[in-house]
Amino acid sequence: MSREIGAHPGALVTAQRISALFKPRSVALVGASDTAGTLGDIVRRNLGAGGFAGPIYFVNPQHETIADQQAYRSILDLPEAADLAVILTPAATVPEIIGDCGRKGVRAAVVVSAGFREGGVPGAGFERQLRLQARKHGLRFLGPNSLGVIRTDIGLNASCGPGMAEKGRLALVSQSGALCAAILDWARPRNVGFSSVISTGVGADVDFGEILDYLTRDPGTDSIMLYMEGVDRARRFMSALRAAARVKPVVVMKAGRHGSGPGDLAFHTGSLVGRDDVFDAAMRRAGVLRIRDFSELYTAAATLGAGVRVRGRRLAIVSNAGGPGTIAADRAQDRGLKLAELGATSLQRLAEELPPAARPGNPVYVRPDVDGSQFAAAARTCLEDPGVDALLIIGGTFSAETNRSFMAELVAAQQATGKTVIFADIPEFYFALAEKDLGLRFVEAKIPTFHSSARALWALRKVVDYGRFLSSAI
Repeated sequence: MSREIGAHPGALVTAQRISALFKPRSVALVGASDTAGTLGDIVRRNLGAGGFAGPIYFVNPQHETIADQQAYRSILDLPEAADLAVILTPAATVPEIIGDCGRKGVRAAVVVSAGFREGGVPGAGFERQLRLQARKHGLRFLGPNSLGVIRTDIGLNASCGPGMAEKGRLALVSQSGALCAAILDWARPRNVGFSSVISTGVGADVDFGEILDYLTRDPGTDSIMLYMEGVDRARRFMSALRAAARVKPVVVMKAGRHGSGPGDLAFHTGSLVGRDDVFDAAMRRAGVLRIRDFSELYTAAATLGAGVRVRGRRLAIVSNAGGPGTIAADRAQDRGLKLAELGATSLQRLAEELPPAARPGNPVYVRPDVDGSQFAAAARTCLEDPGVDALLIIGGTFSAETNRSFMAELVAAQQATGKTVIFADIPEFYFALAEKDLGLRFVEAKIPTFHSSARALWALRKVVDYGRFLSSAI
């Protein structure tokens, strides 16, 4: 029986070695430096600032000390075999370093170095040597051309990215290191957190399928986001994807939707992009959400990062602006969502809570001059209605102190009912608040925030679709 190209003998594919990539007890940085601005300095600083509790060893034959810490000439000179080696040196040197890692007993490596298959014929030769050395010693590696790995629960930032990710339960896996960096920059001020950020780079060894297997079993990950430019081992990938989607929401963005004739485009990772219609059909069968642009990618990150889950499609809308509320109601129905029919008790409570000229039906119009408590009371009434599955809040333009009171009451109402709440069409000052304590409370309460109700409703419909997929899969 034939085996797919790149597959590993079963004896070498061990969960312990894959786990060493993401849960190492010690790290060796090969190519470490304290020269400001160099790659070795950036990764060294990230490792030190992340809060990783295990030993971190520096390897550089040109230095006896780095940043007042002993440096070793070779990985073979380390006092112990590190679980994980992070390699930054030129491509031509990496195969020998991987061989040294194997001889020392290092279990896994992240190869940040570039210049392999994406660099033409010489680079492809270095990559073949790298894989041969890794297989010889049973070592598993991520990359080459990887941004690195971040694992927030153990404070591991083995990357050359822009600082540490916030803690969360969303895993980001991407072939593009630049996209990882862009999402981290976007996520930080919005308190979108991650369990893992994994840059696969070329993917010469550990691939999407194996990473998905790990994340599916990972208790620290609730949802998974993939950015990909192609798949080398499609059968393994699809098997892992189907298994993951049955227990955790998975979203996929794939570049190269439009090929350029018989030979599809080759991207900087050197991976080939397959036919888009085939890929799209495969994603639907697997129960995976396919996203097509960066706007949808960020929307999905905000929704998954908040941990939003909802199966029903009955939506209530509360707005302090009549027009946006009505537009949102139209958009919701265009998306296949259903406007909830509020019960008689809820309608009576709204009539009592709101001032004259407010509209207690759905959408609930609370008028722009109501105070934060009245706005929050209307939201709470909708959440407590048994005919409501989710609530969309639109607007809010109070003083800073009133905003805090309103947001705190909204969090309390959401936590009491356990129902989905989404914030949309909100002014920029809410994001300023989100950088402080209330932002963390919103994250804990699983309340995502969006500038646009169109984006919020797109996200809500996709979450509803995932709930239906789970129901049909059981």
